[in-house]
Amino acid sequence: TGDLYLRIRGPESPGITTIRSDLKAYVEAWKRYTDFKGRSSRAAYWWPFVLTIIIVLILGGISESVFGTASDEPGPLESIYILAWLCPGIALGVRRLHDIGRSAWWSLLALTGIGGIVLLFWACRSGDTEINAWGPPSDSTRSDRGKSHSQPPDYGAPAPDSPIS
Repeated sequence: TGDLYLRIRGPESPGITTIRSDLKAYVEAWKRYTDFKGRSSRAAYWWPFVLTIIIVLILGGISESVFGTASDEPGPLESIYILAWLCPGIALGVRRLHDIGRSAWWSLLALTGIGGIVLLFWACRSGDTEINAWGPPSDSTRSDRGKSHSQPPDYGAPAPDSPIS
């Protein structure tokens, strides 16, 4: 039914398409919860992050009304959700670091406290538009977006002008 609604409303309602792609990024983060390889674009990182904050706030309201927890302490629903989100969130952060050309080891900066500022800065940067050590760019950071390819590129083959044969 969601697809039908998008087809009927079409181009005059771009907000619906955006919401749908945001939810797609969130679902993709959960599906790739053990994938610490590859890359994730800024949008693929930030939309799940924002939706997670919204979900935690909603669960906090439910915990407060159902369990009577104080609004300044985490309730059982938020705690369960945050524990469940821990692995997908870390994997997403690692893939985001890969997208800007950084190793996953840089995520340990978060343990220093002040390193969170550096990680926040890097998470806001646009990703590499070319192939890096962690693979080809994600769809939203590709420099050749919109161009048609008759066949997928062979990323393992040397460049035509490369001295390596």
